[in-house]
Amino acid sequence: MAKHPEVAPALLCKSRAEFLHKLKQIEHVAHRAQVDVMDGVFVPNTTVQPKELRRLKTRVKLEIQLMVKHPEEYLHDCCAMGAWMVIFHYEATKNATKIKSFINQARAHKLKVGMAINPRTPASALKPFLKLVDLILVMTVQPGFGGQKLIPATLKKVTQLRAWAPKLDIEVDGGINATTAPLAIKAGANVLVAGNAIFKAKTIKEGISALIS
Repeated sequence: MAKHPEVAPALLCKSRAEFLHKLKQIEHVAHRAQVDVMDGVFVPNTTVQPKELRRLKTRVKLEIQLMVKHPEEYLHDCCAMGAWMVIFHYEATKNATKIKSFINQARAHKLKVGMAINPRTPASALKPFLKLVDLILVMTVQPGFGGQKLIPATLKKVTQLRAWAPKLDIEVDGGINATTAPLAIKAGANVLVAGNAIFKAKTIKEGISALIS
């Protein structure tokens, strides 16, 4: 299996000020974090945009989940904010040619690339692309809003993807807490994204530790 489980706090923020506040909270505790970017089209919600977060200075590796209709339009701004990885949604592209084009564009920007799938998308949709990406993100809730409950059936996709790609990073996002994290890890996930379970814990460090202890 790929690596020991890691935790990426979810930064789902409405403004630059909120983003900087949350980033400061995790700065010396988390090695990586996921920045949720929503356009109000692909999902019915909006968040702070990468163009508002340029020239960030942080030691945290930032992966950007692009819950947007046209992810290719965000690559320049993701680079400008110092992103480490961009994650695009299969459902935003679907076409194999467009998917490969986006991956190539992201690589040209020297970014790692992840691909996400929504709960209703079968794992088989990603099989042709597993060798082209650095990470697969299995959404364990419908994307767009925090605080939802994990959909148990989504973990079956994690198990299937792990069987196909034993060494690939497989990430889960949605409803991850101290109860569901062990289930996700058992299914084959090695990166856990969590928001409320971390930011509503007594301390950020305790929130993270509870997910992988």
